[in-house]
Amino acid sequence: MARILARLLLALGALLSANALATAHVSPPSGTEVLPLAGITNDRDAGLSRLALIVNARDAVRAIAVETRHAAGDGADKVTRRVYPLRRIESRRGVVLGRGRGVDAILLRGRIDSRTGRGVLMIRYLANGLLMNYHECRIELDRVGRRGWRLVNAYNGRPIHMIRVKTWMLGIATLENVCPGTVRN
Repeated sequence: MARILARLLLALGALLSANALATAHVSPPSGTEVLPLAGITNDRDAGLSRLALIVNARDAVRAIAVETRHAAGDGADKVTRRVYPLRRIESRRGVVLGRGRGVDAILLRGRIDSRTGRGVLMIRYLANGLLMNYHECRIELDRVGRRGWRLVNAYNGRPIHMIRVKTWMLGIATLENVCPGTVRN
């Protein structure tokens, strides 16, 4: 049991560290624009991620991007950019945003309709790695203006500007500003 717990803690640490935030790595396609949505932080390190949409010239969503800036001790930050095509996000499984030691810890799936300017995303996260229990929270996506989009908390209707990943010994406790009862500006 102690070995399992130790492996889980190592996996969680790896997940929240700079090198395990995503699994797809490509540059945004040419002829597209990156539209910022929200920042993402966690309580395990000083890294900051930015979540964004990639849209084409007709404002049709093509992908979701995550850019992470990892604070380095020598002052030279390391930047990691990941792009997740819309067709993979809309698949039954979605995409893995975070993995640690072979365990999928944060997954994203959903639908985005560029014509109506609305979308629904589900974030599934490993709440208890010992029992392999996952929790899921819903996020809405709305177009605002001609070239803007925003994330909206599906439980209270408030815009989401920052997502804070809160952890505990066995996994992720919650996603502040996304999951019910966790709003903090």
